[in-house]
Amino acid sequence: MAATSLTPHERLVGRFGALAVMAGVGFALAHSPAVAVADDTPSRQRTSESSRSAGSGDRAAASERSDTSGQSRNRRHLAPDEDATAEDAPVRRTHRRTTVTLDDEPAVEPDGDADPAPAEPPGDEPEVPADPASTALWTLAGTARRDAVTDTAPSVSPLGTEQQLEAERIATRIVHTLPVQLMKAVLRTGWLATARREYRALGGIDRTNLDQLGRAVDEYAMAAAFQQQLLNPMRPTVVAQVAPPHSWYGMSVPGSRILYDNPDTIYRFMGVNKTSTYVITGRVTGAPAADLTFSVLTGLSGVTADILTGRQLQLEPDGSFTVTVSGAPAAPGQTNHLQLTNDTTLIAVRDTLSQWEAQVPMELAIERVSGPPNSLFSQLGGFAIPLIGPTVSSSRLLTTLVSLIPPLPVQPTLLRGTVTAAVMALGLSMEAKYIKVATTDPATGQRLAPNEFRDPSRNAEFLATQLQSAGYFALTDRQALVLTVAPGNAGYFTVPVTNLWTITDNYWDQQTSLNNAQAEPNDDGTYTFVISSRDPGVHNWVSTGGLNQGTISIRFQDLDPESDAVPTVRAVVVDRRRLPTVLPADTRYLTRAQRSEQLALRRAGFDVRFAPFPQ
Repeated sequence: MAATSLTPHERLVGRFGALAVMAGVGFALAHSPAVAVADDTPSRQRTSESSRSAGSGDRAAASERSDTSGQSRNRRHLAPDEDATAEDAPVRRTHRRTTVTLDDEPAVEPDGDADPAPAEPPGDEPEVPADPASTALWTLAGTARRDAVTDTAPSVSPLGTEQQLEAERIATRIVHTLPVQLMKAVLRTGWLATARREYRALGGIDRTNLDQLGRAVDEYAMAAAFQQQLLNPMRPTVVAQVAPPHSWYGMSVPGSRILYDNPDTIYRFMGVNKTSTYVITGRVTGAPAADLTFSVLTGLSGVTADILTGRQLQLEPDGSFTVTVSGAPAAPGQTNHLQLTNDTTLIAVRDTLSQWEAQVPMELAIERVSGPPNSLFSQLGGFAIPLIGPTVSSSRLLTTLVSLIPPLPVQPTLLRGTVTAAVMALGLSMEAKYIKVATTDPATGQRLAPNEFRDPSRNAEFLATQLQSAGYFALTDRQALVLTVAPGNAGYFTVPVTNLWTITDNYWDQQTSLNNAQAEPNDDGTYTFVISSRDPGVHNWVSTGGLNQGTISIRFQDLDPESDAVPTVRAVVVDRRRLPTVLPADTRYLTRAQRSEQLALRRAGFDVRFAPFPQ
């Protein structure tokens, strides 16, 4: 989809942001020695560290110590699931089918006139304490929650690598710099103007969404702070981002969610460039993921140039794999290869886990094996600059010339913040583009009314293997949006609620998303979901998280290329008292106790990813 044109007001806001960034650049260069932070180590020593972890007592020393072994310390994982395949994983279910019995009290009375009381959620989790002793107690509690789900849960997290924790520490410092703070003000103004234009059919942005604008901008800033660390392809690193806020290893890490983040997907990114060659290694453990993709992205907007899917990825018997990455095409018969283009900037890895309690994020690492030396040009993200980066990448002479200037031995946090602010400036056009995904019919370009959802199409350029059916809703507390989904040839799909700024909220304690492995199908193979702010008592309830206005991007993935069955989506808004008249006869209802069990299982599955593991 082409970028949405900006209004004169937004262009003025953008010019102000550019001036703020330029002022920040000058300030950073003038004051860099005073604010220098030593957060760089030699490339070949750090590129293979993304699957390593250090003990909490040795963490500070390990971050300063070089290590060229490239070996993972995260090896205490599940054995590969020999009985499962990538094809049957999306339809396997580990939860019980739940029906109301005479001995159970329903969560709601479907035929009653009064608003039913919501199902009781499990008790609130306490905040993660900062002191080591309390952290240890929290770790034990987290382990107990995981053991309640499965006795084969990993004892360490493939996400909590030394490399990831260092990236989180750096990003947390970056977002407090002056250039980032200035750009956040620019984005708040620009996004509000965009929302008022694109959502005008709502009659105004409600207070709940206005209150979440600041958080949305904060998360976008955190994502840009991670992005800044990926701009040097000579020092590749694996960084998980587009992630929820989490507390682990003594750190409270802000969220970095943007642009219809999927609660089921682990997003990891690696900075690459055609002038170099790379090797990506990893290991899949536990049950197979619902979907897995390695995407070669170009420029800063993320158009897909090449892709390797989970159906194509060749694994060793132990679940390990190696992917080669270069500017050359795959040799005849070669598998597990990605080809880079002149304007390639990133490789995005999407690890989609539909069964939270059984599927584990895979281990992942990258190493640069050949290419020009690191340089100031590369360190400052020169290869990602439109026109300039591709021109240098395509010329051996220019690449040699820019490589003559060595990188800074230390990259100051303020300089990082200035580059981050420049990356954030893209948020003006990106947010406008993705809000329009929900408000515009992709086939006709005509504006959609609230609560309208069309059959899925490819409406996001960097999701080349997916289909989406996106829309926005406006519901009172007494209304429900009923979605009927036929998955067609999709092995996986999900229905997540996002706010008007296109990001999720608390999806670990609230059921604000459901995928086809978590939901119950109808007898005819379709799925019916009830979207509402209050619990209607049905198994397939997707909570709005208290929102009366919001967005939904239904994703269809793991598409079978041999099948002509096309996914479909139907939507209708009803008064919640009339739900029984529109729901299928085989709809399954839950008692309050069963709802609490469902939510407890959800939280424990989330902890498989982000609990404070003792590693």
